[in-house]
Amino acid sequence: MHLQWLACCLEHRIADTEDCFRVPIFSTQPRLSLTVEMKVLDPQAALLTTTEVHRFLASNPPRQQTKKIGSYKPVNLKNYQTVREDFLHYVTTTVPYIETFPPPEAFVKAVVPKLRAIGLTKTEALMLINLGAGLPKNRPSQPPAEGVGEEGAEGAQETQESDDRQLLAVVIEELTDRFPDEDGEDTVGRILEIMQTEFDQAQASTNGNGTNGLDAA
Repeated sequence: MHLQWLACCLEHRIADTEDCFRVPIFSTQPRLSLTVEMKVLDPQAALLTTTEVHRFLASNPPRQQTKKIGSYKPVNLKNYQTVREDFLHYVTTTVPYIETFPPPEAFVKAVVPKLRAIGLTKTEALMLINLGAGLPKNRPSQPPAEGVGEEGAEGAQETQESDDRQLLAVVIEELTDRFPDEDGEDTVGRILEIMQTEFDQAQASTNGNGTNGLDAA
C-alpha cells in the first residue's frame, strides 16, 4: 500500500529513566496512524576533547572569504573567524600543554575505554584529559637550571600529583560515594597511573611527535 505522508512531527520527551524520541506519523488513510519510538543509545557519542578540536583546526586552515559571483552573496565568515581566534587564545593562555599531547587517535582512544572500565563516565574521562590530570602539563621542556637538583624536581612532581588528586575530587561526581574509603584512594591512584602510562605509550608510538601546530586565524 502506497502511503502519502501528510505530516511527520518530532517530539522530544525525556522519560524518567532514559531519553527517547516519539514520532507520530499520519497518513491519508482513515484510522491509520502509528508512532515510532527511537531511543538515544549514546548521547555522548559526539563529545570531543580539546586536543581533538585543536588537532582538527590545525589540519584545516581558515577558510578564505569567497568573492561575489553574480547574484550569489558571499558567506559572512566573521563569526567563523571569531570562533577560531577565541579557541586559539584559550589554548595558548589556559591549556598550552595540549600542544605537546600525542595524536588523539593514539592517546584519547586508548585512555578513555580504560577510564570507563574503572567506572568513570565518558564526560568525566574527557574532562580529565582536557585538564591534563596526571599528565606532564607542568613539566619544563628544558633541563632544570644548575643548582635546582633532583630534590627540586621531585618536589614539583609531588606538588603536581597532590594537585591532580584534588582535581579528580572535583571532576569525578560523588567520588567518595562511588569509591568509598580505601577504594577511593586506590581508584584515584589507578586513574593517574592510567593517564600517565597511556600518555607515555602514545608519545613513544608517535616518536614524541605530539605538536599540534595551529595557525592563527
